[in-house]
Amino acid sequence: MTRKPVSKGTQLAVAASHGSLLRSYEDLFATVVGAHEAVAFAYARTALSSILTAIELGSGDEVILSPLTCKVVPLVLLSLGITPVYADISAETLNLDPGRLESAIRTATRALLFQHTYGNMAGAEEASEIAALKRVPLVEDCAQTLPFRAPSRRRGGRGIAAIYSNNLRKPLPAGSGGIAVTNDSNVAQRIREARDHYPHRRRLAEIRLRMEAWLEHHVLRPSLYWRFFEVNRKLSASYRVRALEAEIADEISRQALQLSDYQIREGLFWLSSVESLAAHRRLCCAEYRQALGDLNGLRLPPADVRQPLYYFPVLVERKEELLDAARTRQIEIIAWPMRAPIYPIVDIESLHQYGYRPGSCPVAEEVAAKLVGLPTHAKMAAEHRARVIDLVRSFAA
Repeated sequence: MTRKPVSKGTQLAVAASHGSLLRSYEDLFATVVGAHEAVAFAYARTALSSILTAIELGSGDEVILSPLTCKVVPLVLLSLGITPVYADISAETLNLDPGRLESAIRTATRALLFQHTYGNMAGAEEASEIAALKRVPLVEDCAQTLPFRAPSRRRGGRGIAAIYSNNLRKPLPAGSGGIAVTNDSNVAQRIREARDHYPHRRRLAEIRLRMEAWLEHHVLRPSLYWRFFEVNRKLSASYRVRALEAEIADEISRQALQLSDYQIREGLFWLSSVESLAAHRRLCCAEYRQALGDLNGLRLPPADVRQPLYYFPVLVERKEELLDAARTRQIEIIAWPMRAPIYPIVDIESLHQYGYRPGSCPVAEEVAAKLVGLPTHAKMAAEHRARVIDLVRSFAA
């Protein structure tokens, strides 16, 4: 049977429906985090790129960031001709060290990018003060942060703008997607204008996204984590270092898409569950801290107990042995980062491609060699947390 072409009137009606749904989602997200404006994208990396473009950063400019990050962050900068400048972190907060951050600012610095590692906001206030003193825009990377208003001041509210990520393994598992938030209406308008020119995800890619979401929500459980991880690591090119142009094309340029109706509905659904998601993550963190806080051979970076962390951080001397044991026993423990500071890179010498000079941030490199994340997501029931705690305790001393 020959399919009839869709009329122009139908196309306009569909577009209007999508626009109304999108505005509802963006308005709700902005309300949840306490921002004036929110602009949604298919991926958070595109939200970051659009923010940097909106504040007129480009070729020859420098942005200071943490080396303890995901490779898509420096790839966004490099795709715009921006030079990433890495400042070392604090071993206590896992975030940018304020002293090193201030000393890294120079004439070409055009922005500071502050990551809330594992969802920990410690150091953000100091970074904001430095940015204001030096008259440099602050952009907050809240990709590992659950979108909710903090008890004192909203996360992502200190700078010119912030990004959140809603990938399936992120704190708000809303079927991928990213959000740019800002209190500056002019910046929001420029971000939105850029977003509206992006294409929509193709039908096959949309089907794949829905399949991944179904597997994540209905099949994947803590005992299967390592099997899924190894399969994904073998199949996904994202885990390999390739030519810079190829990485930028695959990881940045081809991901510059608009949010689909499916992603919007997922986002609206999960936003309605933010409080329960936060409560569960706080419960996991409190239980891990109580069980592991008094052990020699482990270091638990301090964090505000009110923060629903993405992962609960533990620094362990025998990281590789612990991960091997977790893999063998099918216990979910997260290797973020792997061995090198920039995830998912293993060989530190490969970090040259992302503008990082090995040895330049010794604290981040030492942390990367020891840091593991204990999961706090909604599927981490009491029996799964007990298995994690027992295994980690066996590696103390």
